[in-house]
Amino acid sequence: MTAKTTLEHIAAWAASAPDQWPNACMEPAIHGITDTVACMVSGATDVAAASVRATVQSWGTGNGGATIVGSGHKAPAPFAAFANGTAAHAQDFDDNFLAALTHASAVLVPALLALGEETQASGADIIDAYLVGLECHAALGRGVNRSHYLKGWHATATVGAIGTAAACARLLGLDVGRTQHAMSLGTSMAAGLKGQFGSHAKPFQAGMAAQNGVLAACFARDGVQGRAEVLDNDYGFLKLYGGDAPPGWDFDVYPLGDSQGDAQSVTPHVIEAVGLAPKIHPCCGSTHKSVDNLLDLKSQHDFQPADVASMHTFVNTSNVLNLCFDDPKDEMEARFSMQYCMAVALQNDFISLKDFTPDAVHRPDIRALLALTTMSATPPEAELNPTGAYVHELTLTMTSGEILKTTRAAAKGTLGDPFTDTDRWRKFEDCCSPVLGDAATAGLYEACARLADAPGLGEVMQEMVAAEGNGAGVRVA
Repeated sequence: MTAKTTLEHIAAWAASAPDQWPNACMEPAIHGITDTVACMVSGATDVAAASVRATVQSWGTGNGGATIVGSGHKAPAPFAAFANGTAAHAQDFDDNFLAALTHASAVLVPALLALGEETQASGADIIDAYLVGLECHAALGRGVNRSHYLKGWHATATVGAIGTAAACARLLGLDVGRTQHAMSLGTSMAAGLKGQFGSHAKPFQAGMAAQNGVLAACFARDGVQGRAEVLDNDYGFLKLYGGDAPPGWDFDVYPLGDSQGDAQSVTPHVIEAVGLAPKIHPCCGSTHKSVDNLLDLKSQHDFQPADVASMHTFVNTSNVLNLCFDDPKDEMEARFSMQYCMAVALQNDFISLKDFTPDAVHRPDIRALLALTTMSATPPEAELNPTGAYVHELTLTMTSGEILKTTRAAAKGTLGDPFTDTDRWRKFEDCCSPVLGDAATAGLYEACARLADAPGLGEVMQEMVAAEGNGAGVRVA
């Protein structure tokens, strides 16, 4: 009997996993979806999202289809997913998913909400497809990372397109064969480069992956087919996209998580085992452990910017490559600047969305602190272990000559240092209140909390545009 290909293995699980999830999966899934909704609302005011939205709306809108956040108009699900996926990732405030090295939620949630609104899915259906999609992101990411990511692929857009195709297939109720074809078609549409970081193209790539996930599942539903061995064969995803992998590197095919039945006899779902990594800072995740290290030291030693002579961060090679702007010229570059993010944290004790506007980036007090921060990195080969624990170290030299050091293996928001309910609400309010107003923000938060019992998505989507015309408009010029 011929062994299953990787795609067949993952598709078989995605199509047949039980849909009754325990609270240990449901609760963090609702938190992840809620966090992404907040990022979509706030991100829709960003110029990158507004520009994509303008193009989508130029193709025609109407009463049917799915809601385009930021306008209240509707469009066919793939177009709405594109616009809303761009919004979700526009401010780089959406969660990281370390199991796959993707921003999984920024692709999954816009795709599933758009397709779910169009097909009249229930809230429970969305949560189920989201959990399936996360596990598929992880299974695919384990096969190609970290070599894929270090080579320069934007895994959110590559792995994300394939994993989201599986999630959309689940939402549509496709059988194993059509789920496999959806993922195969998603592989053909997998694209996105880290060379675009610091530009509008980065969130554009997340929107593109959301659209492609919807398209791949819908085409497969209607009979379009792809090869089952496209991940594994000589001209397939691993060989072409895998990067400079160690000898023998391969997809890690093992039982995917389901958290069903006896806890001792099943594999935990990835949302339990690895978790999501929601962001408390609205900037590239590569900065977060360093910023958290700085804030930890500030809380312990109560120093001011004038007390600091230098700040040296020791991170991973991929982090250094991601953070390629030591002298950022605009808010997009600033999100990918360790120097800028550390300067803001040193000056203000926190980083907010207000720090990423053209005017904010050029504040003299912040510019004066950029040169304090330097970076060095581990060798690239030390990062190839996809399950490695990566510790980031910060060394401060004070003007007094005193040396302060600290390390972090877990950023704020990860399982190692999780959000509290207060953290979650504060972020949601910060994202949504300037756009929707306080009352609509509270209503949307409550609607998201009730998602598991919602017969449809009408309440959530209505609340997302409840204050249309009264929002903050596009944040940046």
